[in-house]
Amino acid sequence: MGKTRKIVGPGRLDIKRLKLCVLLAGCAILMFLVCKSEYKKHDLKEWNDSYLSVEEAAQMLSFTAYDADGWEKFLDCSENRELKYIDVKKILEHLGVSDYITYHKKGDAKVIGREEWNQIYEQLLELLDTEGSVSQAPCLIFGKNKEEHSVQTQDGTYVCHLSENFLQEEKAYLCYIFQNTIIGIRSEKDVEAVLPNVYLKENDGNRVTVLFSGQTYEFSLQEETEELPGMVCDLHWKNGKIIEIDKKQEMISGNLLTVDEEKIEIDGYGQLKRAKILPVYKTYGTVEEKSISDIVIGNMDVTYVVAGDEVCAILLNQPANLMNIRVLLLNDDGSVYREGTYITCDGDFNVVYGENTTTQSAGTVFDVSSVLAAAGEGYVRVDSESDADLFLTDASGKRISYGYDGCFEVRRYDEGFVVINDVPIENYLYQVVTSEMPASYQLEALKAQAVCARSYAYRQLLQSEYARFGAHVDDSTNYQVYNKQEHTQIAKTVVDDTCGEVMECNGEIIEAFYFSTSCGMTENDCVWNNDIPDDYPFLKVTRVSLDNTELNLADETAFYNYITSTDESCFDASSHYFRWNTSAKITEERMEQVRGVLTVRKEVKPENILIYDSNGNLKDSVGDMGKLRSMQIKTRGTGGAVLDLTLFYEKGHVEVLSEYNIRKVLGCLVDNINLCDGTKQDTVTILPSAYFTFVYDETNNIYTIYGGGYGHGVGMSQNGAEGMAQQGYNYKDILSFFFQNITIQLKG
Repeated sequence: MGKTRKIVGPGRLDIKRLKLCVLLAGCAILMFLVCKSEYKKHDLKEWNDSYLSVEEAAQMLSFTAYDADGWEKFLDCSENRELKYIDVKKILEHLGVSDYITYHKKGDAKVIGREEWNQIYEQLLELLDTEGSVSQAPCLIFGKNKEEHSVQTQDGTYVCHLSENFLQEEKAYLCYIFQNTIIGIRSEKDVEAVLPNVYLKENDGNRVTVLFSGQTYEFSLQEETEELPGMVCDLHWKNGKIIEIDKKQEMISGNLLTVDEEKIEIDGYGQLKRAKILPVYKTYGTVEEKSISDIVIGNMDVTYVVAGDEVCAILLNQPANLMNIRVLLLNDDGSVYREGTYITCDGDFNVVYGENTTTQSAGTVFDVSSVLAAAGEGYVRVDSESDADLFLTDASGKRISYGYDGCFEVRRYDEGFVVINDVPIENYLYQVVTSEMPASYQLEALKAQAVCARSYAYRQLLQSEYARFGAHVDDSTNYQVYNKQEHTQIAKTVVDDTCGEVMECNGEIIEAFYFSTSCGMTENDCVWNNDIPDDYPFLKVTRVSLDNTELNLADETAFYNYITSTDESCFDASSHYFRWNTSAKITEERMEQVRGVLTVRKEVKPENILIYDSNGNLKDSVGDMGKLRSMQIKTRGTGGAVLDLTLFYEKGHVEVLSEYNIRKVLGCLVDNINLCDGTKQDTVTILPSAYFTFVYDETNNIYTIYGGGYGHGVGMSQNGAEGMAQQGYNYKDILSFFFQNITIQLKG
């Protein structure tokens, strides 16, 4: 009997095959998804906590011996992609640290996670960053500048070359920072940052408005808080919201006396530490952030917010009361510091040190070192009981100065003693006017000088370039010559007659420049290579003459014809510096002097000494350029002043810009100056002015120089003012002649 086969119908067979196909397809899809998740190309334009790009890794490795560009080339970042294990292997081999770094190795083509990379990176920092040049810090982002590749944070501005979408505004990140550059991001989860020393303008419900880093911001609060307007606070920030407001309630008040990068000295409190970033908030009128340079040293009672042992913010609650000026009295050699300081007075005087006050009888010589035995011990204040003059003396008691009004403040530094004369502005002017202009000059000329000097002094009060010493100006030609002549009644008269008068332009007191003598023309600020347009809208090119016909002396021939003639219509024509001449010869010794001047002046302002090699490339030094062969005037202003003097060397050339630099260089090449009255200036360290031309005698290798005037040639000519006063002009006419767009206003 044969076997019977069970026959399966075609429908059942198709169902089995279909199930098998579905199963295989599912496996394939699963395998595809696994592979896709492992090898997919991620979006690298925004920061992600799971992976990073090779470009980001290159930035993070810039602390090593290779910069970011070098790493980008090494890792082939031409197409930005994820960092993979093969890249890590190459990095470690390139740095020679493969045997010292531990991590879980996977397939070369696999993408490495950010967390594992960070663990590797921390090991690299421990091995290679022995000086700790890479730091981690929370950064709260407030602004981004795409053009400058920078971001604004609570701690200031950082350079950042990471993708522009990595860091989002009003978000906190834990960043790796190297040489003021954010080179990488450690984390963004639950990062807490502190926004320090903000000025809280208002808070309403769950929002707060603050002033910080010159900008006004409105932020969300995690929960409602009490009203705190007008307070300085620290804002604690987390996950896009403020979680805590730390009020700073300890405050002190007083005049600011000195300030530097580390300390601030307050009248009545001495020296205190200051925050590295020290905000200054103006609270009267329009609330806004100002600079510490806006505080007028010694003339502004301000409030200081103190936290712990340091000043962390300053509040300006009222405008400055501009009454006194603080003058740094330079030593005889022009230096700031003195080996010793001795003071006497025509009347009884007080010596104040800290909380101690002693009275010295008239004529007593007080040795400051008897109180200030070492540097950093505060300051000594010396003032007269009866407004009698104070004097500086030597150790024997011999007076070495004219008498001073006001009081002295003396501080001791490691380098020596520094003496400040704190004096009412009008009293200061009594000793400036006739130190800068002869007392024998016409009354109206002296009045014009008084208004110029007062305007200039007020401008310096607002700038306080000697803030670290507690002064606004010094007593030399750096600012205004002070107390270098016998006291005269005429000086007091002209200062009192113009009491409080200053020149203003567009509502601001002008920096009223003046100089000794013109050649018959003045210039504007182009003589200083000023690159800020309209920085001095009150300056103009002026023909200092009865003849008001306009002249343009920018052309060499026009200037030569003018300077080699005598224009008797000029108000300065009677001055012996109105015209002068000299000769210059280039010798080995003088070439060395020129090199020295160029080196020093380039350090002061590099853009005014441009050094080029033979191929026209800029360089830093003239040391290897060979001999000075010749010189040529490249550019001059419409008033005739030389703006650009070119020196030609064997291996390049130098462009000398700015009138002082030009005069100083040529001062090395001349022995004396022949003046138009037949006299001679025998000692020359600087050419009298930049209003000159020269003719070269190739046979004798001599430049014959023809020039005119004395000083920088900008603003008011003092001898021109004297000439105008002799012609019947009053002081207001004189000032309007030399300056434009000005009004004379009362100050104080």
